[in-house]
Amino acid sequence: MAASRSSQPSIILPRLPPVNMMHLPQLTTVVCFLAALLATQHPLTAAQKKLPPPAQRKVNFASDVLPLLQKNCYSCHGPDEQSGGLRLDRRQAAFRGGDSGKTIVPGKSAQSTLVLLVAGLDKRIGLMPPDGEGKPLTRTEVGILRAWIDQGASWPRSIDPQQAARAHWAFQPVRRPPLPQTDPTDWIQNPIDMFILSRLEKEHVTPSVPARKELLIKRLYLDLLGLLPSPPQLQQFLDDNRPGSYLRLVSRVLDSPHYGERWGRHWLDLARYADSDGYEKDRPRPHAWRYRHWVVNALNQDMPFDRFSIQQIAGDMLIPTTPGAQVASGFHRNTLHNTEGGTDREEDRVKKTVDRTNTLGTIWLGLTVGCAQCHSHKYDPLSQQEYYSLYGFLNQIEEQDIAAPLPVEADRHAKNKARFEQAHRPLTAAVTAYEQQGLPAAQLAWESKALQTGFAWTPLKLVSTDSKHGAQFQEQADGSVLATGKNQVSDIYTVVATTTLNRVTAIRLEVLPDKALPKNGPGRAKNGNFVLTTFRVETPTQERSPESSVHKFSEAHADYSQKDWNVSLAINDQAQDGWAVSPQIGKRHIAVFRFAEPIKAKDSVRLRVTLDQSYNQTSAHNIGRFRLSVTDHPGPVQLEGLTGDIVAALKTKATKRSPQQRELLAKYYHSIDPTLAALQHKVKEHAKQAPSAPATKAQSVRERNEPRVVRVHLRGNFLTPGDTVSINTPEILPSLTSRSDEPDRLDLARWLFSPTNPLPARVTVNRIWQRYFGRGLVETTDDFGLQGEKPSHPELLDWLASELQSSQWRLKHIHRLIVTSATYRQSAANRQDLWDRDPENRLLARQSRRRVEAEIVRDLALTASGLLDPRIGGVSVKPSQPSRHAGLTYANSAKWQTSGGGDRYRRGLYTFFQRTSPFPMLMTFDAPDSTSCTARRSNSNTPLQALTLWNDAVFFECAQRLARRIVDEVPHDLTETPLSDRIDHGFQLCLSRYPTAVEKSAVANLFNQQRDLCRENPTAARTLLGPTTVPSDTTTEELAGWVLVARTLLNLDEFITKE
Repeated sequence: MAASRSSQPSIILPRLPPVNMMHLPQLTTVVCFLAALLATQHPLTAAQKKLPPPAQRKVNFASDVLPLLQKNCYSCHGPDEQSGGLRLDRRQAAFRGGDSGKTIVPGKSAQSTLVLLVAGLDKRIGLMPPDGEGKPLTRTEVGILRAWIDQGASWPRSIDPQQAARAHWAFQPVRRPPLPQTDPTDWIQNPIDMFILSRLEKEHVTPSVPARKELLIKRLYLDLLGLLPSPPQLQQFLDDNRPGSYLRLVSRVLDSPHYGERWGRHWLDLARYADSDGYEKDRPRPHAWRYRHWVVNALNQDMPFDRFSIQQIAGDMLIPTTPGAQVASGFHRNTLHNTEGGTDREEDRVKKTVDRTNTLGTIWLGLTVGCAQCHSHKYDPLSQQEYYSLYGFLNQIEEQDIAAPLPVEADRHAKNKARFEQAHRPLTAAVTAYEQQGLPAAQLAWESKALQTGFAWTPLKLVSTDSKHGAQFQEQADGSVLATGKNQVSDIYTVVATTTLNRVTAIRLEVLPDKALPKNGPGRAKNGNFVLTTFRVETPTQERSPESSVHKFSEAHADYSQKDWNVSLAINDQAQDGWAVSPQIGKRHIAVFRFAEPIKAKDSVRLRVTLDQSYNQTSAHNIGRFRLSVTDHPGPVQLEGLTGDIVAALKTKATKRSPQQRELLAKYYHSIDPTLAALQHKVKEHAKQAPSAPATKAQSVRERNEPRVVRVHLRGNFLTPGDTVSINTPEILPSLTSRSDEPDRLDLARWLFSPTNPLPARVTVNRIWQRYFGRGLVETTDDFGLQGEKPSHPELLDWLASELQSSQWRLKHIHRLIVTSATYRQSAANRQDLWDRDPENRLLARQSRRRVEAEIVRDLALTASGLLDPRIGGVSVKPSQPSRHAGLTYANSAKWQTSGGGDRYRRGLYTFFQRTSPFPMLMTFDAPDSTSCTARRSNSNTPLQALTLWNDAVFFECAQRLARRIVDEVPHDLTETPLSDRIDHGFQLCLSRYPTAVEKSAVANLFNQQRDLCRENPTAARTLLGPTTVPSDTTTEELAGWVLVARTLLNLDEFITKE
């Protein structure tokens, strides 16, 4: 029997012998065989009738079939797993089949088990791929498989899956396609519509009618601003019937500063922005908001997307960099940060770097690069070595906080600084004038009598130095003593020394820095400090006698004393205090003690000096290096005196002094001249009034000075490093051009936006498209790899990508194109003809109806009620939330102090986001948890959402204020039909439209019913109003009735839905 060309399977009959009576048993056997064969083929034949038809074109295995197998089959029938004995990533294995026999029958797609399985027509096994392993193939994709098999199932032996992957559509250069030809029509508004209509015409589908003007303005405001139009804005658009009214509306909306807030929130999802660290401690990040502020401003300024991205990836490396670019690089600081006790710092750093790598791959490449962290990517052409080469760019990051004043703060500071400098210049000019004109003459006058009146300090000659607790002392060349060895608590030093002076009026103690001491000293405490509890001087009654006379002091002075640790406390005989110098450590300090009565002797004076350091009983605060000097000068005590070299210079005639001596004398006199000191004091005191630089900081990063070696982490474990890899980009993409031998983050950022890189432009316009239509032209927004979906309109995707590039990466240009297209302006009404044909709206024959995001749900209630505080930017705020909710953080790190004033009513964008205890209303409406990059939010419908809108305190307060707003803005004395007009106004405020007659009647009945109930129960009415005051022309029960109407309007599905 000849093989049939129909869709029915051919049945091969066995050759029959000639019929005679001798062969009846054999004939009976054959007939039974045929009956059994036909019986088994009949159900299969019925199933085959349901198969989608084969594609009516030549099918290429590498570009058409292999991607389908990779995306839908390899997870169960690939290199890692061969379920049912079937492997489809190798040619020979695929044709051999699995445990159930052959899967592919060349030339006979209807008999190929592979086709029946992916079409869901094999009742024994069911639909492939199964639930949880991938999406079912579309009818078109099944048709491609059928056509390939019917055309002979050609599978070239030379094709390697990795080689074939290079032919993947996403890795091909972006080329601007020609505009498609369509039937003549007025429907087309710009090139976007030509691509959409061309596809619709091929599918014999017509576009939907345009949306009504009131729906269109609400849609535009929600998409671009995340706010409702005000009644005047709504009415202005409805009344403008001139040509171009919609285009003028688009321009006004795009110019609004709220545009940056709306689209900034989308970007923050990608950047995984939060106001706290995460993990157990989840500490607040006080400067995180600066990055958010930068994003909003950059988008409002329509910063080109390439620059917007480069500044975030490597703004700190730009030359010259700017404060804004450094704040932008705070993008990398949005990772989680672990501050738990015992945390391995390196492990935390590696986790951050992995997150930064994966985030970069999602945002700018649209690839799941993280799948190659532990092993080479199973589907995409990305090896583990290439992953760590990409990781290497971000492995050199070091975190830093920088001073980053806001522009308004910088301007204010510049003006204050200019005023200060204007007042300061005359003071410094007076110093300069005196130094040039008066100081030389004053110095000459001083030199003439300095030797007669000069103040000099004479170093003591050391006899012995002892320590109570065994410290060792080393005498230095300058006459000082360095304490070494034991550093015990409450040590007491005793120094015996002599001087050739026969009269001593004061003694000076110098504490000196030294590299051998902690923090360079002068103390031996860990922080370089000391505490001199008691300073005592005695003279022995006889040489070597233990008996002595203690000499009292009249005063003590020091060049510096620590707060509450003045030098005078060293001579008050109290053990619990003393002299200390923190935080001025690592410097020389001087203390001078004047005797109440001079010490006198015939020839020389012998002194016993005690340095008691008994202040602390738990830690040693001893002096590390010191020097003692005395003077016989009768006048006021000076900390510094004439040293030997100054005396020598003074004794030398002026004409014979060396240049060094002249410089020495000038420098010394400058330090003691009273007139100069007075002038300098004025300068110093006025300098204290200098305006302080703004203290505002921002999180940022910098490049490490010593580059880290980059190694593969075997199985993704940083503790098991493998081979060293060089920093580079994936081989599947265009090569990187580096500014030096070792490429860096700035090279990476610029490579992303090189004209030859095919991914960033495609990924970006696809993500923008998703925001307007609910799904991207590529549905897998974060996966443009082989497992991702193919674009529904590939030519449109490339046209938009090339348009973004040719417009210098201006995002507002793409927004304007999309929202002015007829495709965007279509009605979202359901169409019966598309229910089965295009249930997911992939053809875009209508608009998509979707609920707004979590933050916008709250923003809309605040807008309608008039409570919204519209300020742009600033620190994060903490609106009211359920009591004790913040205490749910593990370490109780969230001290939620509810903001006051207008801050309570800021947009949701500015709500403080605590990672371990996020604002509950946001999470109820599917806000992301900010732990990882989110390219597309999930969308759920739960009873809790309705309960939140009805009962949450914020929404109830909005209902109260909305009721008062309706009553106030439509007062009785300005209308003859207050009830009707107030209902109209409520609909305008909440739904941006007028009610239908049926709706108005229903709301009027609701109001009358609730007003009457409240009249019967005035206590309940008063409770319902809460703190809301009742206007003079309205009764309590009437306003309470409007509160219930307002609650109803705010709970309508239409209120939080983009139509």
